[in-house]
Amino acid sequence: MLRTTLCCAALLLVPACAPRTGSGPAASASAMASTPADAEYARFAREYLDWYYAAHPVRSTNLGLHQYDARVQDLSAEAIQRQAGELHGWLARLERLDRAALTGDAVFDVRILENAIRAELLELEEERGWQRNPMLYNGVIASGLSSLSQREFAPVEERVRSLLARLERIAAVVAAAKENLRDVPKPWAEQGLRDTRGTVGFLRSDLPKALEAQGLARVDAGLRQELSTALARAVTEVEGFARWQEQELLPKAKGDFRLGKALFEKKLALEEHVELTAEQLRDVNERAIRRYQEWVAKEAARVDATKSPVAVMDALVHDHPTAEELIPTARKQLEECQRFVVEKGLLTLPSERLPAVRETPPYARMGFASMDTPGPFETRATEAFYNITNVEPEWTAEQKAQHLTYFNRAGLLGITVHEGMPGHFVQLLYEARIPTEVRKVFTPASLVEGWAHYVEQMMVDEGFGGGDPAVRLGQLRRALQRHARWHAGLSMHAFGESVEGAAKRYAEIAYFEPFPALREVQRGTFNPTYLYYALGRMQILKLREDYKRYLEARGQTFSLRDFHDRFLQLGLPVSLARQAMMPGDTAPSLE
Repeated sequence: MLRTTLCCAALLLVPACAPRTGSGPAASASAMASTPADAEYARFAREYLDWYYAAHPVRSTNLGLHQYDARVQDLSAEAIQRQAGELHGWLARLERLDRAALTGDAVFDVRILENAIRAELLELEEERGWQRNPMLYNGVIASGLSSLSQREFAPVEERVRSLLARLERIAAVVAAAKENLRDVPKPWAEQGLRDTRGTVGFLRSDLPKALEAQGLARVDAGLRQELSTALARAVTEVEGFARWQEQELLPKAKGDFRLGKALFEKKLALEEHVELTAEQLRDVNERAIRRYQEWVAKEAARVDATKSPVAVMDALVHDHPTAEELIPTARKQLEECQRFVVEKGLLTLPSERLPAVRETPPYARMGFASMDTPGPFETRATEAFYNITNVEPEWTAEQKAQHLTYFNRAGLLGITVHEGMPGHFVQLLYEARIPTEVRKVFTPASLVEGWAHYVEQMMVDEGFGGGDPAVRLGQLRRALQRHARWHAGLSMHAFGESVEGAAKRYAEIAYFEPFPALREVQRGTFNPTYLYYALGRMQILKLREDYKRYLEARGQTFSLRDFHDRFLQLGLPVSLARQAMMPGDTAPSLE
């Protein structure tokens, strides 16, 4: 699936980064330098970011920076070793900075940059996904092309020329994969094969359809023919890559996907700025699971005290809009969410804008729902789309019914909160207020997904849903799904749990059927720290309570609106946001 492909590309190529959306790049990488140390830092940050954009051309396109749209990174072993050497050079230069003399934004941003550099080195030298994960290579191909075809940030002719340049690089990416890949874990080989087959379909159908919808017919006939020829060659190349994976890579895939305890802890500390041991993480999660399951039992009894929580949950998912009602229902919910946020004064909305609610375009129908936002530096294609994947006409009645259970009314409401208002779309609205370029580029997943997951609970806590226990149960079910991911990733990578054992426990935690639980756990084999949803939510909840006490101890009044406004415009990992909002704070962000 293309969605998995793109996720893997981001995770493997820039492990400390989760790009978000918003405004253009600042004139400098930080605020105006006020000391010699600040000036030295500002020079370093500017030069490093310029190097970073050139070294990651596909991600640069996704960020909204288009000077490298015709390039694809060199994934040969020699190039990767050169990149690691250059990263070590950047790290050595950063370590020579006089951090004690830094002021303002630089105090925090220097730590963000250090973690980002160390996290990328961790991936290149210790995790070594470039040697073990075929999804990385397919991800570069798919993301490199989709980033040019799904947003109209430039005339279609200009983007076609960039596409041609990237299409020519596919053969080199495939050659690098065949040369580099070894010791591949079987789940990764299986997913890589599925992803690569999905990319074949993307090249054959979805990419041309996207360009046709954007006016490809108006492009010079010769250029259109050149594109058609290049796409045919690319299909042949990627089909051959899929055959190689199936016939040669998969039969030999016997590698161990587990990171091990020490590497798991190091990865989490660098990427999410959370320094807890695996044992501490396990204890935090198990306590949260017990609390939420007790809460589920209480709310389920309000719905029907004669049924078990599992039976109540099962009944709830079968209350869903029809296929014809799905998009109008989501659009209405989005407006309700915005109205609730404004009436309750939960945060300041920088704009009255709302994303367009639409069916997921044919070339991107690989998941249930998503928020398609522009990169933080995009200046032209700045619209946002709340995508919902409806049923396909060729599906059976049973397949359509099963698909729509995902959009049960309580579930769809939570999805709309998470993706739209006040979740990811509001993060887009606040992007312009984030003070530095560094924070826009290197945003932890626990901040991005943590905020969107936090507001699911915050909205219901503040009365959204009118006290309907079904709405609360929908929110609790999604929370438990995220804690089940926490358990799966941690138990497999840090404590040696089997995939089957983790899937069984996942189903128990999240009220899942065995098959979807297994699919979720399989994701955890290659996305080990996908606990960042619940991790971020819990950190934000703790910060909120600590910040309230901090203000009250100083005779000041806590305001939920003020807390949300300040937190969103900082754009900092929660552990650093604590220090910005509560100077002198030394408490952990999670315990």
